[in-house]
Amino acid sequence: MMKKILTYLSCFLLSSCSLITINAIQQDANSVRVFEDYSSVEDCQFIHEVIGTEGHWYNYLFISNRDLTQGALNDLKNRARALGGNAVHVHTNMFFSTSVTMLGQAYSCSNE
Repeated sequence: MMKKILTYLSCFLLSSCSLITINAIQQDANSVRVFEDYSSVEDCQFIHEVIGTEGHWYNYLFISNRDLTQGALNDLKNRARALGGNAVHVHTNMFFSTSVTMLGQAYSCSNE
């Protein structure tokens, strides 16, 4: 019985190492600008609402708050870029004990 428990525990610990990675920024999303004030995007064309998130109940203990926030920001920029946006107006940041979620609006701006 003890061998089974140790085997399961070992498998869990080894597999948890792969859970430590965060959302990576895609190369073309590096140019997406993020703004908190609406005045920065008011002359831009609205595309769609976007949500960026990072963290889960099973891996939040292994990822720092900074990395959770960076992963959520990367996810937000990636999603905006996938829609053709080059700017995001972030209007809500939600910090939970296990994750970070950012709600925003993707915009296409001719003058950044």
